[in-house]
Amino acid sequence: MTETGEVAEALRTGPFCHALTVTARDRGLSLRQLQYRLRAKGTSLSAMTLSYWQSGRSKPEREESLQAVGILEQVLALDPGSLLRLLGSPRPRGRGVRSVKPGDRLHRAWGHPAFLPPLLAEFRDSVGNPVRKIGLRESFSVGPDHCVRRIVVRELIEARRDRTRTMLIAARSEPGVPPPQVTSSSHCHPGAVLTLADEGFSMTELVLARTLRRGERLVIGYEQEFPRPLVTRRHHRRIAEPVDVYHGRFVFTRDAEPVACRTWRTRTPEGRTTGWQETRPDERHTVHVSRRNAAPGIHGLHWSWE
Repeated sequence: MTETGEVAEALRTGPFCHALTVTARDRGLSLRQLQYRLRAKGTSLSAMTLSYWQSGRSKPEREESLQAVGILEQVLALDPGSLLRLLGSPRPRGRGVRSVKPGDRLHRAWGHPAFLPPLLAEFRDSVGNPVRKIGLRESFSVGPDHCVRRIVVRELIEARRDRTRTMLIAARSEPGVPPPQVTSSSHCHPGAVLTLADEGFSMTELVLARTLRRGERLVIGYEQEFPRPLVTRRHHRRIAEPVDVYHGRFVFTRDAEPVACRTWRTRTPEGRTTGWQETRPDERHTVHVSRRNAAPGIHGLHWSWE
């Protein structure tokens, strides 16, 4: 089928998420309708998965997902390979796979969202000359209204190269919700900031208090405040490279103490959560999550008030 107009342009230039969104809209098909038509052809995909593919929060990579894209092309009346070619080469998988590019490690840590590479390109110097995080401590406070307003972070970093002066931090809230912003800091200060409001995502370049030589270490601290208080039932820290010590401190006010908490982590490329462990706030209404030799992946806490 020969396409014209917006669909043809989207299929030609990509990315995959944009081409899928534009084509589905052109065909007048909602996520649920796509899901039903895929199911009618023997392929089961959740509406959430399709939504993530359209928003760029994730993309199909596993064999069964790629097969589903082929069926999706049929549902959308596209020529075979029209969407598949926009996915590029699959990324390496397996615990033994190591990325040699710092930008790839950051991309992997955030789940390979399609919107991230253009942001990383804007911070080329910091991405190409990353610091090593030796220790990372954060404090996360939940108020009586079940809202979080700030995160306090303290890091011990080490320069990998001479003349290191900057580092990157990323933050995410929820789609459409402003992400937290650095409002105060010690031994560093925020430089350039890029924010994607629709994704609730931001990337901030921190300028260090002094230029570091290779192997030199520095303790930095910063506070991130949410422009709009956010009601949440979880918090997680994405770690791109191994960290010697990670410690998360979750403080709840007396009126907001949860009835159940579970810590969790993941090392798998697919993002499956593992290591669920029940825990309870202590007498100070605080939960601690500590990891030594924290592996790349996601480390977090989930709580509920019901």
